[in-house]
Amino acid sequence: MPPKQRSKKGELAADEQSSSSSTGRKRKRVTPTQQTETVMQSALPTIDYTLLAKHILTEQQKLTSSEGNGLAEATASQHGEASPSVIQNKEPQSSSELVNPAATTSVTNGTPQASAMVPASALGALLDNVFTESTAGSTILRTTGNCHSGTPITDLTSSTRSVLVAALSPPARYAYRHSWQLFLNYRKDPVSLPLPITDICNFIGFLFEKQYSSSSTASHISALGYVHKIINLPDPTQTFIVRKLLKGCHKLLPTQDARLPITKNIMHKILAALVFTVPQALNQVLLQALFLLCFNAFLRLGEVISKTLADKDKVLQIQDIIFSGEKCSPSAVQIVLRHHKSQQKNEPIIISIQANPSSQFCPVHNLYKYKSLFPHVSGPFFQFVNGTPVTYSYVSSELSKAIAFAGLDPKRYKGHSFRIGAATHAAQLGYSETFIQHLGRWNSNVLHRYIRIKSFQL
Repeated sequence: MPPKQRSKKGELAADEQSSSSSTGRKRKRVTPTQQTETVMQSALPTIDYTLLAKHILTEQQKLTSSEGNGLAEATASQHGEASPSVIQNKEPQSSSELVNPAATTSVTNGTPQASAMVPASALGALLDNVFTESTAGSTILRTTGNCHSGTPITDLTSSTRSVLVAALSPPARYAYRHSWQLFLNYRKDPVSLPLPITDICNFIGFLFEKQYSSSSTASHISALGYVHKIINLPDPTQTFIVRKLLKGCHKLLPTQDARLPITKNIMHKILAALVFTVPQALNQVLLQALFLLCFNAFLRLGEVISKTLADKDKVLQIQDIIFSGEKCSPSAVQIVLRHHKSQQKNEPIIISIQANPSSQFCPVHNLYKYKSLFPHVSGPFFQFVNGTPVTYSYVSSELSKAIAFAGLDPKRYKGHSFRIGAATHAAQLGYSETFIQHLGRWNSNVLHRYIRIKSFQL
C-alpha cells in the first residue's frame, strides 16, 4: 500500500522545525509586505553627507558674494533641476537676502562692505539728514528703505543725528551741500548711490571747463565721497582714475591765492583809516587792538573772534590775556592760545609779545588801552561795550571799509592777510624759515605760500 502523502502545510511546518532544530533558535517569519520594503530599501543609493554639506556651503557662498538678486536667482535656477535635494536642504534665508540687492555684502581685504543702494527718490532726504541741523523726527534716513540694515546710520535717534551733523562746522556743511547741488544740477537726471565712476569723472571735466580752481574741484569731489562713507558705501572718489584727474587739474589749473599780505606799512594805513570809517570811538580802539594783535602774533582771525555764537568759547578769552610789568605801562603781554587750527595734543600755546614804548602802533599798549576801556570780567576777550561778543562778519566788514578808504582793493585783502603779512614781514627782516614756521605754528612747509616777497630793498 503506497505511503500517505503529507499536506503542504505539514511540509512547511516540518521544514521550519528542522531548520529550528539545526540552528538552535527559532526563525522569525517574514511577511510578503516586509519582503517588498526590504527590496526597495536595498535599491536606494547611499547618500554621502560630507559631499552634501560641502555642496551646500558652496551654494551659500555663491549667493552671499553675488551683488544682486539677479545673480542669486540665476545661481538658484542653474542648480535647481540638477540637484533638487541640495536646494531643498539648504539653510533657509530671509526673503530680503534673495530679493533685495541691498541685503548683499561683499568682502574686500577682509572688511565687509555694504552694497546698499540709495534710490534717487531718497537722495534728497539723505543729504538733508547728513548736512542739515534739525530736531524733527526720531530717526534718521527712514525714507531710504533700501539701506542695508548694517549701515552705521540706520535708525539713529534725533540726538545721535545732531551729534553726527555737528562733526562738520556750519561752513563745511553749507559747502558740502552746495557741492551736491552743483553735481545734481550738472547731472540733471535723477541719480542714486553709489554714484557711477564715469559720472564723477565727467563732473571733474565739467568743473575744469568752467575754470574752477583745482582746490575747489577737489573740495566738491570730497563732498561726494563724504556721503558715501557716511552710509558705509565704497567711496568711488578714491579710485585711481579720479585721483589722477584731480592731479591733472592741479597741474593745469594750479591754485592761486589771490589774497595779498597786509604788511607793516599797509597796517599803518588801515589803522589810520579806522578813524574815518568807524563812527564809534570805542570801536576804533577795539579794532586797532585786534588788528595789531593778529599781525604781531601771527593769528588767524578765527582764533580771535568767532564766526557764530556757538563758537564763542573757542576763541581768546579774557583770562587768556595776561599783562606783565607796571600796571599802567606793561612791558609785555602773554597770550594763551587754547584752540588753534594746527593743534594736535590739545595743549595750549603761549605767545609773548614785548612792548615798544616808542611806537604808537605798539600791540601791547593798544591791547592794554582796549582792556581798560572794556572792563569785562568773563567771556571772549573782544566784546562790545554791552557785552556782546565781536563777530567775524563785523570785523570783516569794517576791515573792507578801511582798506577801501586807504585806496586798496578790498577783494584782495581779507582777515587772513594779517597772517600772510606777518610771515612776509618776518622774511623781509631776515628771519630763517624754521623760525618763521615756529612763529606761525605751521606744521609743514605751507608757509612758502604765505611769504610774498617780490624783491628786497637793499
